[in-house]
Parts: sequence; C-alpha cells; structure tokens
Amino acid sequence: MPNIDNLNDDQLDVIQETGNIGCSHAATAVSQMIGKIVDISVPNLQVKKLSELNTAINQIFDKNEKVVGVYLELVDEFKGSILFLFPLKSALALSDVLVGQDPGTATDLDEMAESAITEVGNIVVSAYTNALGNLLQETVMLSTPTFAYDMPDGVLEKVYDTLGEKATHALIFDIKFSGEDDLFTSYFVLLPSLESLENLIQKLIPEISAETDQQVREYAESLAK
Repeated sequence: MPNIDNLNDDQLDVIQETGNIGCSHAATAVSQMIGKIVDISVPNLQVKKLSELNTAINQIFDKNEKVVGVYLELVDEFKGSILFLFPLKSALALSDVLVGQDPGTATDLDEMAESAITEVGNIVVSAYTNALGNLLQETVMLSTPTFAYDMPDGVLEKVYDTLGEKATHALIFDIKFSGEDDLFTSYFVLLPSLESLENLIQKLIPEISAETDQQVREYAESLAK
C-alpha cells in the first residue's frame, strides 16, 4: 500500500476530489441557509505531517491575529478530527450575511454570530464527511461542533488535547465561498487516525504497481461525475 508521503500529484488529486465532491454539496446547503446563490471553489490540498501543522497554519494566517474555528470529532468507523478555520475578517463578513446586516457592519462576534458560524461549519464538514463515507463505504459520524476563537496556536492546542486517536498527518483544504460578492475564505483540516488514513489510501488510491499515471488521473476525474 502506498504511503501518503510518497503519493504523486495525480494520486493526491484523488484525495483532493473528495473535498471537491463534499464542497459542491456544501454550496447548495449554505445557499439554502442564507437565501443566496453560493459557489465554492475547487479546494486545493496540502498534506502535512502533524509536526508541521502549526507552521503550516501560521503561514496561512497571521499568527498575531485571532482566527475563528469550528472543531468536530469523527467518532464511528472513520476516526479522527476536523477543524474548520476562518480568518477573522471572513468570519465577520459571514456573520453579516447570516444575520442580514450590510457587509462591514460586524466588528466582533456576538453569540448569534458564533451560533451561525458554528452551523455553517457543521454544514460544510457534514457535506464533506458524507461524501467521504460514501466513497469509502464507511460510516462517518460527527460529534457536536465546538466553537473556538483564539490565536492560531491556541486553537490548534485545543485540538491536540482532544485528538484521541493518534493522527500522523493533516490534510488541509482551502475553500473560497463566493456569490454576488466574495463572501469568505476558509480552510478545513482533516486529522484522520493512522488506521483511517491508511484505509482512505487503500480504498481510494489505485495500486502504484498496477496503474499508470493516466489511469490514476482518469480515476480521479471519474469521482467528480
């Protein structure tokens, strides 16, 4: 079985496509929630060792500014955690949309905004895990979402404290939501247990020795149909 550190670009595209499928469903759900058409960009994928996650997140966000996060655990056959992250600017823009305010109105997150953002995080993560479960033919269940508002390192520290199943790698997907105006940019970080990561690779990635790069590419494209 191939190791995730040794996958080529076409093989990583197969894993990235799981995010694309989930996000296409999430766009519909978020559109219904806010009453506006929402498009979601094809997410890019970064694969990082767990020891590299803090550095990667601090390269994405300003380590001196707070970020908003929604954290959920994966608690059935597929185990691990997912952290859904927003820059504060994006979280404020999203809260304006969700509560029907003019863009730029919110300057801080109140209880109503926290609740709405948590629900969006829950919707997007659920859409991704449903797609992942269908592809893997495994049950993927989520815990109750937890809201976090802290410096990037502080948010990650809370996740590390509750990981439970040992994770070795983080899969980071970036997602841009857009519609009539640019709405917000977000990232979700999948932290599968080692066993679940190995199952994901085994079930989704054709054997390197048995498939050419072209066949792998065609397989990734077939997932999108």
